[in-house]
Amino acid sequence: MSVEKIENVLLGRTSLIYLISEEEERVERLIEAAINKVWSNPVRTYSWSCVEGLCSKDGVIDASCDPVAGLEGFLSVKEQAVLIFKDIHLLLNGNPRLIRQLKECARVLGPTTNKVFFLAPVRALPEELIPLFKVDEIPLPGYQELVAILERAIEEQEAAASLKESLSADLRNKMVRAAQGFTATEAANAFHIALRGARAITGKTVDQVLEEKQTLVQQSGVIEFVSRKAGSWEIGGLLNLKKWLNERGQAFSPQAARKGLTPRGILVMGVSGCGKSLCIKAIANYWKLPLLRLDMGRVYDGLAGPPEEAMRKAIKTAEAVAPCVLWIDEIEAGIANQKQKAGGGPEARVLALFLTWLQEKTAPVFVGATANEVEVLPPEILRKGRFDELFFMGLPLRDERKQILTIHMRKRGVDPARFDMDYLAESTDGLNGAEIEQGVISAIFEAASAKQELSEHVLANALRNIVPLSRTMRERIQKIEAWARDRAMKASLQTL
Repeated sequence: MSVEKIENVLLGRTSLIYLISEEEERVERLIEAAINKVWSNPVRTYSWSCVEGLCSKDGVIDASCDPVAGLEGFLSVKEQAVLIFKDIHLLLNGNPRLIRQLKECARVLGPTTNKVFFLAPVRALPEELIPLFKVDEIPLPGYQELVAILERAIEEQEAAASLKESLSADLRNKMVRAAQGFTATEAANAFHIALRGARAITGKTVDQVLEEKQTLVQQSGVIEFVSRKAGSWEIGGLLNLKKWLNERGQAFSPQAARKGLTPRGILVMGVSGCGKSLCIKAIANYWKLPLLRLDMGRVYDGLAGPPEEAMRKAIKTAEAVAPCVLWIDEIEAGIANQKQKAGGGPEARVLALFLTWLQEKTAPVFVGATANEVEVLPPEILRKGRFDELFFMGLPLRDERKQILTIHMRKRGVDPARFDMDYLAESTDGLNGAEIEQGVISAIFEAASAKQELSEHVLANALRNIVPLSRTMRERIQKIEAWARDRAMKASLQTL
C-alpha cells in the first residue's frame, strides 16, 4: 500500500485498517504523509503499544497495557484523530474481549472519519473480523524511495562531495537495483556499509551492497544462496535443453519484460543421477543470475513459522533478489500429492499458495524444479502457464557419455587425449552421469594407490565394475521413461 492508497483509505468508509509490514517507523511516516495530504485541518495521531499504552505527541494518555482499554480510550476522543495500534497479531489469540472491542470500534467509528491502523508483520485476523477490516500489505521501498535513501546515505559520509561527483547515472541505477528487496532500514544500512571510508562510488561499491543482499537471503531461514561456481556450464549432451535456454538468453532484459516474455521456469524430471540438480545450477551460471535454493524441509519444520507463512517468506525473498533462479530440488517431496491435496492440511495450503504464485508472478524469478517421481504431483502443477516446459532427462547416450567422461577427467587433471574415448564411452553403457563421475574418481584412486599413471585399462575396468542403477532399478526406470514418452520434452535431441 502506497501513500496514495492510504489517502484513499482515509477518505473511505472502512474505519479499521490492517497493514502488514515489518517497518513500523516507515509505515508511520507514510500514514502521517497521507494524513497531511488528505486533511488540511490538523489531525492528531495517537499510538498504542503494550509497552507505552495510549500515547499522542503530547505524551502518555493512558499507560495501561490492556489493548481493550487502549481502544476504549481512543473511542472517547472527541476530535478528528487517527490511531496507530501496534502488534495486534500477538494479542488476538485467546482474547475474546479484544475481539468484541474491535467489533465495537467498527460500529462506533463507522459514521466518523476517525481511523485505526493496525500494524503487524503477519496477517492474524480471525475469520469473523475480516469483513470489518481493510487488509493490505505495505510494499518494500520502490525505486524513487531507494534513490532518496541513497542520497541521504551519501550526504552523511565525510567524503560526500567526491562521492556525489563519482555517482554516474549508471552507478546510481546499479546501486538502487542492488538494494531492491531491502526494507528502508536494510537499504540504509547496506548503503552506509558500502560507502564507509570510500571517496568514490565504483563497481566494487555495488558488489558490497549485493553482499548484504546475500545476508538477507540467509536470514529468511528457508532459502539459501548457492554459489554459481557450483554449477559450471559443463554438462554433457542435453542439446535440446541447451537450445531452449539459448533461445531465452535475453529473457531477463528490459525489452523482454516490456513484451511480457520473462520465462516462468522449467520442471526437470527423470532418472536419478542424470544431472537434474546440476542442470539448474548451470542455468543460473549460464544466465549470470543469483541462484537461490528453497529447502522444502525448512518450510514444514516450523522454525520459520507456519508452513504457509514460511512459503510466503520464501517467495518474498526470491522476489526481493530478482532477477534470479529459484531452485526447488525434488519438488514432489515438499508439494502436496493427490492424497494430501484431498485431505487438506498445510501441504494442500502450501500447494495452493505456490500454484497461485507460479501463475500470477510478475517478478523475474525463474523457477527451476526437479522431480524423480513426477507422476505423483498434482496435474495442476504440470500444466502450461505454471512452468514453461517439462523436460525429461533419461540415461545418457553414447556421445553424451563421452562428453561426461571428458568433463570429469579434465576436472581432475586427466588429459582425455591420451585415451581412446570412444572405447571408454562403450564401457559406460547403462551408467548415469553420477556413476560415470564415480568411476573416474575410483580409477584415479586405484592408480594413485598402485603408484602408477592412470591407464585406459584401469579406467575401463573401474567403469565396468559399477553396478548401474539402470540394472538394479530397471523396472522403475522403464516406468519413468514410459510416462515421459508423450508427456515431456526430451532434454536430449535423441528420442527415447
